[in-house]
Amino acid sequence: MSGAPAVPEEVPCGLCGSRRVRVLFHRPGPEAAEAFNATTDRFGAYGRVVRCRECGFAYASPRPSDEALRRGYAECVDEDYAKEASSRSINAHLSLSTIKRFVSGGRLLEVGCATGYFLNAARVDFEVAGIEPSAWACRIARERFKLEVRPGPVEAVPPAAGSCDVVVMIDVIEHLADPVAALRQAAQGLKAGGVLYLVTPDIGSLSARLLGRYWWGLRPAHLHYFDRASLRRALAAVGLEPVWERSFGRIFTYKYWASRLRHYPAALHRALTGGIRLVGVEEKFLYLNTRDSVEVCARKAAAHREIARIDG
Repeated sequence: MSGAPAVPEEVPCGLCGSRRVRVLFHRPGPEAAEAFNATTDRFGAYGRVVRCRECGFAYASPRPSDEALRRGYAECVDEDYAKEASSRSINAHLSLSTIKRFVSGGRLLEVGCATGYFLNAARVDFEVAGIEPSAWACRIARERFKLEVRPGPVEAVPPAAGSCDVVVMIDVIEHLADPVAALRQAAQGLKAGGVLYLVTPDIGSLSARLLGRYWWGLRPAHLHYFDRASLRRALAAVGLEPVWERSFGRIFTYKYWASRLRHYPAALHRALTGGIRLVGVEEKFLYLNTRDSVEVCARKAAAHREIARIDG
């Protein structure tokens, strides 16, 4: 982020509005523009994470002001993002396979579409459009994929009421200053029976609980930390009913996965990187599901049904 660093602000719980909290983790450190990149491997120095004493929701407080957040994402440039282009396209199809269980076509809007890999994959079946705060990412999406992408902070570019069959938020909700307001905008933008698809880290997962303050999901740009129960509460508050819920894995190269450990103990990172190089699989793909991200499909005005939980 450019200019003088903003003074962090204390904020209330993003779900219930309470200011009664207890501290979960605290790892202070210098603010860095890289923290806003999707590919950042800076998992430490995430500040203070608290848990609401009223509803149990976990979130960052203090945190940068809304204006500082908007500026940070608008100025974000992440040249490393395209280095895993094939992996990102494959991961897009993993998400699409879930979405198409519920909606096979129509208008699809992705909130926080980055450089457009998901939208490019989805355009085969859907009429697609995106919203993206990063001016750099918008330019890439338009020039490389000829996509319709609207620039600006997502809360300032709401979809027209009832205009979408699908709204997609992949690794987005945890970054937003007001997650419930963003979900409400998404719900209002959906047609009756339309589906919101989202992916977010799961702080209630076994991996997150075992790793504690060293969990990869704790990072400076993450403002809110959902578990499955709090995510269901937030969706219910805006009239969306989950109809699909499961842990979400991804495909990346071995080299990329190893790079995620750069700020963990040096011996572990060196051993893993050396082993991958020794057997010559740096550019090979690996599907990995650590069961600490969750994907959800939630339907607008759907009839009651049991949530599908598939973790096998």
